[in-house]
This record gives sequence, structure tokens and C-alpha cells, in this order.
Amino acid sequence: MTTVPQFAFDTELVAPEHRFEAWRALLGMTHDIAAPKDNFSARVVSTTLDRMVVRSMSASPQTVERSRRRIRADGLDHIVLHRTSAPFDARTEHGDRHVPAGAITVNVLSQPFERGAAAERDSAILSLSRDLVSAWLPEPEAYHGAVLPPGALLAAHMDGLVSHAGRIAPAQGEGLARATAQMLAATLAPTRASLAEAARSREATMLLRCKRHIERRLCAPDLSPDTICRRVGVSRSVLYRLFSEVGGVAQYIRARRLHAARAALAQAGGRRRVSDIAYAYGFTDIAAFSRSFRQAYGLRPSELAAATGPVAETFADTAEADLFSEWMRAVAP
Repeated sequence: MTTVPQFAFDTELVAPEHRFEAWRALLGMTHDIAAPKDNFSARVVSTTLDRMVVRSMSASPQTVERSRRRIRADGLDHIVLHRTSAPFDARTEHGDRHVPAGAITVNVLSQPFERGAAAERDSAILSLSRDLVSAWLPEPEAYHGAVLPPGALLAAHMDGLVSHAGRIAPAQGEGLARATAQMLAATLAPTRASLAEAARSREATMLLRCKRHIERRLCAPDLSPDTICRRVGVSRSVLYRLFSEVGGVAQYIRARRLHAARAALAQAGGRRRVSDIAYAYGFTDIAAFSRSFRQAYGLRPSELAAATGPVAETFADTAEADLFSEWMRAVAP
């Protein structure tokens, strides 16, 4: 390969009456999206640079929310930088903030947030893996919801990455991702962290190792807290503490298996039985699987398996190229 992997989606490829649903199927795997359906349009171009994904996005006005339920369902904890092209109001557990046009918001996907309705016009969005950022910024959650004003040096760097993304060679990806994490740390925390922050960083790294192991073993019948402890090298008490904020390690495994089963159902397009997919991901009670699936995603697994038409096709495409969870596996082998 002479260039890095790139993915593009444009609602112009979908019939007008299905455009918003197609867009929501793409982003709805990790965020709740709301917008008027009439005359909706959106486009995103996503480029993978080692442990960083660079996106350019344009879209009709939409609200975006990442809830605690979403966080429990997918377990993602990347750091997302969003350079907005229009002003909007944002809310996190730290309070409400107004974000002016051209500013950069910092969000950690393990923390909830809401964004008021705003249009996108070639907005720049960077997603960086937790372990990459933690090497220079030991406690990224402390900066969740931060707003960097327009004109920051980081903004010019983000714009440059977006404009040159399609011409970057694979060998340059690792260096650019590392430089971005260093620049973010220099912008947010110019002094070295305390020893207490470093200790929290070690726990964050251990949590990431556990999550990587879980991703690799989702289909393994023996995946359990005991096997995680043995193979990752962590005590049961530490393991339970690491996952306490997401409802416990067993709940996290169940949520990730539900997510994987959802992607498999969308990809199968009715060619595999729901029960076969459920058994493949460790669910032995099909009725309980169906209830949990409906509670998590708002429809029964059989309904997704039987779906047809443009929205179902988009669902299948995005399940195959899930821009968040699939990227997590790709950048954290």
C-alpha cells in the first residue's frame, strides 16, 4: 500500500427518504443522533493513521449524545478532538459550555456528553487511542469537555492532517499519531503529572490491556474474570475495581458480545440463524439474548436479521467497517 486506509460515506448515495436513517445507522453505533429528516445530508471521510483516525465531516444540523448506556455497550475510551465549523452548546458532567466556531473540544469516549444542534462544514475530527495519549497525558478524563479556543496551534495541525490525509504514506502514520498526542499534551498540561496521576495512568493502561484481551476472546467459551486475571496478570480485586465504573467486568463482556453479535447479524443479512450467532458469542439462553439485545438496541435480533433495503445495507456496511470498535481492535492488537 502506498497510502493509508481511507473510508468515505455520503448520503447522496442513498434515496432522500432514507438519508438520515442511513447516517444514524453509521454514527448510531456509538452515539445518539437527532436531526430533522427532511433535506438531510451528510458526508464523512475517515483515514486511519496508525493509532489515530482523521475525519472530515459535513452534515446538516444535528444533536449528538454519548450516554452512559452507550458507554457500557461499547466500552470505547478513545480521546476525540473536534474542531467545529459552527458554534454549539455542549454539556458534560463538569457543566455546560458554549463552543465558538473554530474551537476544539476534547472528549473522552468513556465519559458522557451532549452536543446541541449544529451544522458541520468540513469539520476536522481526530480520534486517538487511550494508550497513545496516556503516554504523555496520564489522566485524560481530567480534560473531558475542555474547549481550546480558535487559533490554537493544534487547530492548524488538525487542518493540515485533514487536508493531506489522502496523500500520507503508511510509514508516516505512527509518527504523526505520536506527534499529535504530544501536541495535545503540551496544549493541555505543559507540566509533568504528579506521582498520583502516574499511578492512575498505570491503572488505565492495565484496563486497556484487559479490554484488548476481551476483544480478542469474545467468542471463547472460557472468557471470564478468572481467565482474564490469569492471562493478563491482574488480581481479581484490581480487575473488579478497573471495571467498576462500567457496571463490572461481567457486564462489560456481555455488552461487548452483544455489540459483536449485532454486527454479525447485520453482516449476515439473514443468511445465518440468530441462534447460531448468539451461541457463537457465548449466549446460551436465546430468549434472554433477545431481551438483552432489544433493551440495548431498540429492536429484536430477528428484526435486524430480516432487515432489507438501503438502511439495512448501510447497517451491514457499517457493521463491517465499524469506525470506532473495529478501529479499536486495529490500533490495539
